Amino acid sequence: MTRSGRAAWAAGGACLLLLAAALSFAWPGDSLLTPDHATGTTTWSWFYLACLAAAFAAYLVGLLALHRRTSALVPVLVLAGAIQLAPLAAPVLLSTDVYTYWDYGRIRAVHGANPYADKPSVFPDDPAYERMGANWRQTTTVYGPVFTLASEGHAVVVRKSPGAAAWLYKGLAALAVLALTGLAAGLARERAFAGAFVGWNPLLAVHFAGGGHNDAWMMACVLGALALAASGRRQLAGAAWVGAIAIKWVALVFLPLRALEARAKGRRVGHLGFAVAAVIVSALATWRYGTAWLEAFGPLAKNLREGADYSIPSRVSALGVPHDAAVALLAVLFALAYLWLLREAWRGRARLGLCAGLLLVATPWLIAWYAVWAVPLAAAEEDRTARLLALGLCAYLLRNAVPL
Repeated sequence: MTRSGRAAWAAGGACLLLLAAALSFAWPGDSLLTPDHATGTTTWSWFYLACLAAAFAAYLVGLLALHRRTSALVPVLVLAGAIQLAPLAAPVLLSTDVYTYWDYGRIRAVHGANPYADKPSVFPDDPAYERMGANWRQTTTVYGPVFTLASEGHAVVVRKSPGAAAWLYKGLAALAVLALTGLAAGLARERAFAGAFVGWNPLLAVHFAGGGHNDAWMMACVLGALALAASGRRQLAGAAWVGAIAIKWVALVFLPLRALEARAKGRRVGHLGFAVAAVIVSALATWRYGTAWLEAFGPLAKNLREGADYSIPSRVSALGVPHDAAVALLAVLFALAYLWLLREAWRGRARLGLCAGLLLVATPWLIAWYAVWAVPLAAAEEDRTARLLALGLCAYLLRNAVPL
């Protein structure tokens, strides 16, 4: 084994060990790292953050050692599996979203109501209600119908068990990140590096196997669509795009870039697959939720107006710029960047990873797990600028959501 190979495996192993150390600080009864603990001390949070930052530094060293060097893919994927699955042994981390998903699923599956029209507060005695995020109790669901239908099935399976509800969402999110790891490796020329870029990332491990967020589902569909198109199965690729959009609407931003790239390259696309899948999803959603599911943009727009503390517009606002002006400024800059990206796509290169990274910079609602929008696309496309931006955003978001 070469010196660079030894360095890569040492760094990857260190990343896993440091991640495990970080996770251990969620277990004490007075740790605030899990929403299941109502009170506690921030001491464990500081220890956690120090270990997570060290794990991320080891991850970067591993990437440097692997970059532009031949390395076996299978060992990279095995270590990626260990890193991404490790938080399944920890309690729910840093977010109540798994319980919010559970509550929205139970609104329809258990109570026979409509999560697009009826707020969780209508059912305050539901076992999910007490555990879900307080900010979501007065808000109808913002998620697409595919995820909402899946959350109904989840609610039926786990019944009244909060442990089962959380663990199943955590497990599904972890599997989605592993799928992203494999898909990114399959799409890239530097397969081992791309696999490590996604699979060795400790921030993704913490927020998906640890937090169970559904963004990984969306991105698995996006990369699945890219992989299907690359293998010539364009109709299935079109259907995968519908799946991504019907989980979270943000996937829509990537579609015009891919369409223009296909036009520039004379590549046939799966219009029929997209149309059939869209009709099926729309019909199922309308049958189950009426036309209320089309109004899910309303609560989403509310979040965007309010903004999140860790977003770049909020940081600009902290410098004395009015919040609305900061949001508008970043929105204009993203719009200009998107026009440039459209031109790039028209010339034959759809830079989805860079688009995702710039969207994260501009959005007024930025949360740590949104990093998964950019990381796998940057890895798969082998876009150096997108990769640097994705890594910079991951480093910036390490502190986000940590209770200090």
